[in-house]
Amino acid sequence: MKPFLFRMIFPAVLFAATVPAVAQDMWTLDRCIEYALENNNDVRQQQLQVESGKINVNSAKMSRLPDLSASLGGNVYFGRGPSRDGTYIDNSQLSGSFGVSTSIPVFQGLKIKHEVDRSKLDYEAAVHQLDLVRENISLQIASYFLQALYTKELVRIAESRLEASTSQLELARGRYESGKASRSDVIDNESVVASDKASLTQSKNNYILAELDLRQAMNLPDSVDFEPYIELGEGGLPEYRLLPSLQEIYASSLLLHPSVKVAEMNLESSRAALKSAKSSYYPTLYFTAGYGNSAFSNLTDRSLNSDFWTQLANNGNEYIGLSLSIPIFSRNNVRNSVKLSRISVRSYEIALNESQKALKKEIEQAYWGAVTAYDAMVAAKKALDAARTAYENELVKYESGKSGVYDYINARTALDQAEATLSHSKYDYILKYRILEFYM
Repeated sequence: MKPFLFRMIFPAVLFAATVPAVAQDMWTLDRCIEYALENNNDVRQQQLQVESGKINVNSAKMSRLPDLSASLGGNVYFGRGPSRDGTYIDNSQLSGSFGVSTSIPVFQGLKIKHEVDRSKLDYEAAVHQLDLVRENISLQIASYFLQALYTKELVRIAESRLEASTSQLELARGRYESGKASRSDVIDNESVVASDKASLTQSKNNYILAELDLRQAMNLPDSVDFEPYIELGEGGLPEYRLLPSLQEIYASSLLLHPSVKVAEMNLESSRAALKSAKSSYYPTLYFTAGYGNSAFSNLTDRSLNSDFWTQLANNGNEYIGLSLSIPIFSRNNVRNSVKLSRISVRSYEIALNESQKALKKEIEQAYWGAVTAYDAMVAAKKALDAARTAYENELVKYESGKSGVYDYINARTALDQAEATLSHSKYDYILKYRILEFYM
């Protein structure tokens, strides 16, 4: 599966997204997605989960190694205290001791192995969850980005409509001054211009709100100059028929999609946890070893003291041993832990099945959504051609005085609606096509 960021690159085939008169910083979809992924708190939070998973894997692996500890102690006795031979005498003395010890797990019913396997699976699940978070954010940004471009296109249409109605108003005034039109024609055209100005204002407000939604989804500060933009080019939009079949897309996505991989890793982790719980039925065996030494100093009669280094040479002791612990009765703690682990396995099996069903539903919706969006786009193109022809004919009639202003307004409104419908259907198809491509 290709990275979503690169699959979402638009072919340079789209119709114009108006560039503002005042130069602004142009933001393509790739740039918007990249910025959002770098600054989104959900991504950052999941990245921390991945780092935690790495640490847990390391901790599980290190549990195979022996531990090593050291101890150091000292005591001062006043009055009666222990002598070197273990009896108590009337004296004051200083004693000190130190030691080191180690233990090595020899057998724990393969518990360490199962815990290592479990930690690795949890880490892989966290990585796939990060991929899923990134992809969801990419889709969200793409949706907001296309909505912003659509509202931006509506601003262009409204500006074009206002420009046309303003020209018609000037024409009506000229005809009125020459006596070829009545005052009511001028008033009607003035009303159209006022209505078009209001529509343009509303379109600009809608674009501002759409841009705000995109900014907020990206966590982009207001101080950053921003303008969503698509480069112009030639060509045609890709057809959904060029994609694999619905069954092929689902089969491919079933193996690679992060949502399914997360569910699979969680299931395998629960199975490893079950094996780890069962290992508590077995005895545990540890190898132990250590070294200790001590020294004494009589504070009352220093003539009784031996040389410090001589004491260390004589008092040292070493030991090695095996420690075996056999579980006999643990108040059913182990048994209940195994039962809970089995329940967890069954729960994750259900979760995996639900994840696969949800994925299939999403792919089917995306596939048929792309099909219907493509058909709607084709129909919108034909409707726009018809509306443009009707408008051009009506414009000729209106300018020659053979039709009224309201017939002209209706034709112009139909053309504007057809342009808006085509813009919406194009952006809708692009989004659904890319969503479908994303599952492959």
